[in-house]
Amino acid sequence: MEKRKRFVAFLLISLMLTALLFTGCGAKPATETSAQGETTAAKVVAKQLKFGIAVSENSTWYEGAVKFGEIIEEKTEGRYVVDFYPSDQLAAGNIIKGLESVQMGATDIDMRSSIIYSTIDPKFSIPLMPWLIPSYEEADAALEGAGGEMLFDLLRQNGVEPLAFGESGYRQITNSKTPIQSIADMNNLKIRVPSMKMFISLFTTLGADPTSINFGELFAALQQRTVDGQENPPDVIASAKIQEAQKYMTIWNASYDPIIMVASQSFWATLNETDQKIFADAAVEAMAYQKELARAKNEELVEEFKANMEIIELTPEQMAEFRVAAQPVYDEYEELVGIEILEAFGYKKN
Repeated sequence: MEKRKRFVAFLLISLMLTALLFTGCGAKPATETSAQGETTAAKVVAKQLKFGIAVSENSTWYEGAVKFGEIIEEKTEGRYVVDFYPSDQLAAGNIIKGLESVQMGATDIDMRSSIIYSTIDPKFSIPLMPWLIPSYEEADAALEGAGGEMLFDLLRQNGVEPLAFGESGYRQITNSKTPIQSIADMNNLKIRVPSMKMFISLFTTLGADPTSINFGELFAALQQRTVDGQENPPDVIASAKIQEAQKYMTIWNASYDPIIMVASQSFWATLNETDQKIFADAAVEAMAYQKELARAKNEELVEEFKANMEIIELTPEQMAEFRVAAQPVYDEYEELVGIEILEAFGYKKN
């Protein structure tokens, strides 16, 4: 009998010790003890995200990206931290490979102009069509409406998850030979343009000699007079110090240049619905901030450029002359992409 009592007592003690052991094991991930013996919540292990940016850190693009990273870190309580790679560092400076990187999932988040997306579908050229979008207000309306939805659908079809639109702003033309005030001034000017069919067609139609050069090589090409000029928004011009190699700038507001923030679909699929909303909302807020910065900075930069270049501002009548001359480009693109997406961005056929 005595042996049985001792056995039962031993069994009860063993069960109690086992329960305490498992309870202690279950609590370890939730707390940790400091050197002073205080119990605190366990630290969150952050997931590092790679954010590829096509232009340098000396741009409003980069400032918008940093804003996005700050919002993400705050809203996820440090579960995600964003690392930034400007000037397409993850793709050795190659803007096309930068796009491919986010499509393949090697980059988690990405920001680049819709120009680069036109290499995979010409419909991404539409917001940049010559003298199509005359004001920032109309640009906002188109991108927040049917036009923007069409581009978002195209982005998903091409392997990325669209988050928000930002902007480089209106692209202005510079050169080292002559003030551009009329179509006649374009004759035979060697103008660097992006690798985009629409720009090749436009500048050929206007009588210039367009050529594609990697943006990273543009400053040297202008210095060496390989080309006479180029066209870009002021923010992008300043980011590469292009104004130091040019004599003239014409404010002609030919093309509105949106930028697009996207996530890789492989990364997006790892997020639950709550985190997807956090990322989408953060992108919209960050890009609204970036656009505000870009619009103010582009105005300031044009004033600053006067120290290096003569600035010519076209009148509405002069712009209209260029727009009429560019009609063959619209005829070409209506056949190429269809009238629907052109009309979504405000095109009215003559």
